[in-house]
Amino acid sequence: MDLSQRLSISYYKTVTAINEEHKIYLVQHQETGRIYVKKILDVYSIGVYKYLIDHPVLGIPRIYAFYEENNKLTLIEEFISGSTLYEKIKSRHLTRHQICRYMISICDILEKLHSQKPPLVHRDIKPSNVIISDYDDVYLLDFNAAKYQSGDANRNSDSILLGTQG
Repeated sequence: MDLSQRLSISYYKTVTAINEEHKIYLVQHQETGRIYVKKILDVYSIGVYKYLIDHPVLGIPRIYAFYEENNKLTLIEEFISGSTLYEKIKSRHLTRHQICRYMISICDILEKLHSQKPPLVHRDIKPSNVIISDYDDVYLLDFNAAKYQSGDANRNSDSILLGTQG
């Protein structure tokens, strides 16, 4: 048990639930007053989060702290104010230019992930996992199903169904 990691997580107090079912909360750091997102994950690859905390990727909310105990990962990440791509699609107010720009931004993020050695694969790309910030920047969320691509020639372990069905 890493007590320093556990202590760092304790500085974040819950403000409200974002998604109680998925254990996602809006939290506030008690010393700085800054707002973050806290997630408690049952399914995750610790290697993915260790990489993301040490190597922030533009277009992915920054990971500030995490703590693993009893097969659960408590994660503190950057709060991105905005709307999901799903919400924007439902509003039917997207221009062709916006759609193209958002898709290119998602591809840029995926290119950075897939260029890692071994490649980092998200495995749950969908409009509700993409946030368009209030400044119109694109962010890819929800890395709990992500993993490094295996070296397995038939790659059965890379294609196990995780994330959202359909």
